[in-house]
Amino acid sequence: MNVRTTGSVCLLLLAVFVCHLPADETSVPQQPLRSNPPSVFALTGARVVTQPDGSPQPAVIIIRDGLIEAIGSNPAIPADAREIPLNGRIIYPGFIDAYSEAELNTDRLTGTARYWNGQVTPQLSVASQPVLTDASTLRRQGFVARLVAPADGVIRGQSALLSTGDGDAAANLLVPSVAQHVTLTIPRRGRSGYPGSPMGAVALARQAMLDAQWFRDARMALQADPTLPSIEHNDALAALQPVIDGSLPIIVSTSDEQFVLRSDRFAAEFGLSLIILGNGREYRRLSEIAALRRPLILPLNFPKAPAVASAEDARDVPLESLLHWDIAPENPARLHASGVRFAFTTHQLSSPGDFLKALRKAVARGLPPAAALTALTSTPAELCSATSRLGSLQPGRLASFVVTDGDLFGEQTEIVETWVAGKRYEHQPAPARSVPGHYELRLAAAAQFPQTLHLELRESKGRLKGRVSRSPIPLETPAATKSD
Repeated sequence: MNVRTTGSVCLLLLAVFVCHLPADETSVPQQPLRSNPPSVFALTGARVVTQPDGSPQPAVIIIRDGLIEAIGSNPAIPADAREIPLNGRIIYPGFIDAYSEAELNTDRLTGTARYWNGQVTPQLSVASQPVLTDASTLRRQGFVARLVAPADGVIRGQSALLSTGDGDAAANLLVPSVAQHVTLTIPRRGRSGYPGSPMGAVALARQAMLDAQWFRDARMALQADPTLPSIEHNDALAALQPVIDGSLPIIVSTSDEQFVLRSDRFAAEFGLSLIILGNGREYRRLSEIAALRRPLILPLNFPKAPAVASAEDARDVPLESLLHWDIAPENPARLHASGVRFAFTTHQLSSPGDFLKALRKAVARGLPPAAALTALTSTPAELCSATSRLGSLQPGRLASFVVTDGDLFGEQTEIVETWVAGKRYEHQPAPARSVPGHYELRLAAAAQFPQTLHLELRESKGRLKGRVSRSPIPLETPAATKSD
């Protein structure tokens, strides 16, 4: 073979090699030293709930590059897959937290065409600003994604759906624009000026929508007749165009059942697509709220038991507070029975770590388990426009799911793992060495101690317990005796 032929073959082989290189998953230039962790897994031995209304069935899940490649009773396990046995475990679709808030920097709007009132900032976007918060607590509760909304204002800006994986917002961004957020009352953070009352907040929101409609009509008229006087550009009114044409929903925060009805009247006036951030008091106007046919996002911030230890304390507790304490855990069940579609959120809980406890309480008070799982998976996926990636376990969707050691709604069940886009987060990793057992402690000769002591170590809920005896400790369960 001559030199020219050899060079041609080398070039051909190089071209074939380059064509089969995996595409980079980021636009950031890579450093010379790169980490290449395993990206292909085969999860075996577990029972899998693929749909929220399904039952656990034996299945194998094949994961490749963060996506579910195959799922079934007996799929072919790829040769390059790392097999992870999950015997005795149950796998559920990953949970979606349908609402949370983050402070955004309004200084970035300096120099833009703002609205005349600083409480109206629809051009603010979570996707355009880094939101760096620790999501480890959410992952321990089974959440693989969360909606993040701007925290303040009357018309606040656009929310985004982020995964709960490690890393910055750009790496975790799933849906850049989910909804526009509205609050029909005065701001919580003590801003001075207009509006200073709920009535003023409603008036300001209505005026902004009317201005957005005028802005739309004026631009259409100018396009039809270029001889008309030009109109100034306004970023806020431009950002409201998807809202008034119905392509972008609004999420309206409410503080009681009356605000739920008020939000519907506001949306109906302008023909807006509405999602209601609930408050836990919907049962008070159940038939009217059910008749709205609007989806809700429900917090599970059930009130604590009132202090009624003494007669004096009991007299200070209003009957309304007692009734709400008693009925609030049944609110999800009553809404479900009335045909209301809803998703759950950790919002308003004192700690996201209390979510599962509150969820199980709602199930104990009448909410069907399948309805509870639907409110954590498929419904929030629909509300957040993420059904192609989350909500159920199917080939082609994100490998984002929850692994438990029993039925999800069992009081003693623990979430042992959460997978977020193919990355495994073990909450109870297996110890590198099994410590529990029986040991003999041989001591140096001493007058006050025997030469041999007997030690028993046990493990309970991740903690070691033990006892020491001069005589051998009988084995309660068959176990090999260890000596050291």
